[in-house]
Amino acid sequence: MASTSNKEKMDDGKTGDPAEPSLEERLERLKLQGEEDEDLDFSKEFEELIKDVRWLALFRVHTTKPFSHAALFTAMRNAWAAAKEVTFKVLAPNLFLLQLHCLGDWTRVMEGGPWLFRGAAVVFEEYDGFSNVHTYKLDRIPAWIHIQGVPEGLMKKKELAEKVAKKVGELITMVVNEGKINPTPYLRARVWLQLDKPLVRVVPITLNERMVYLVQYEKLPGFCFHCGKDGS
Repeated sequence: MASTSNKEKMDDGKTGDPAEPSLEERLERLKLQGEEDEDLDFSKEFEELIKDVRWLALFRVHTTKPFSHAALFTAMRNAWAAAKEVTFKVLAPNLFLLQLHCLGDWTRVMEGGPWLFRGAAVVFEEYDGFSNVHTYKLDRIPAWIHIQGVPEGLMKKKELAEKVAKKVGELITMVVNEGKINPTPYLRARVWLQLDKPLVRVVPITLNERMVYLVQYEKLPGFCFHCGKDGS
């Protein structure tokens, strides 16, 4: 009878082990004393410590689908063909720390994207080695864009060409021959694309009349053609 009563209580949710508290909750409950209450103050050394950190980046895969960490690391190593060692560290199920070991590899990884894994964007951001990793948004990727048919008079003026490119995303770099004709039929630029916002499909420009110019993207992840957002 007693065992039946206990079972009924557990079924009612009135007894049983409470949920295991998280590490943060345990730390909050601690009453610090003695040496525990005295901070180690490295504030004076912080600027020098920051200078010693280089070629570190945080990254994640912009997807809700499960994936193998080992497969991701292998795919990235193969894509980068790094000259020196590449070190990975798992911080969370979809958050990773990357360390490269030469400037050439760093430049290729950080400036050569967007990088894809199984069609999904791999989002990188340089890391200082000290900040809280969970404060990094990791919500944008760099991409090369072509804005087709932009009038020659705009493409050869850097200031005006930059305004056109900024309609698509935050500008990183612009390919323009200041004062000279553009050898390509499109304006080419590298911009930041916010993954939580729709892709810009056209750029409207008014000169003596209003015209609309098509935007094309190089090497993008799987975006939905209906809403314009990342479809991973």
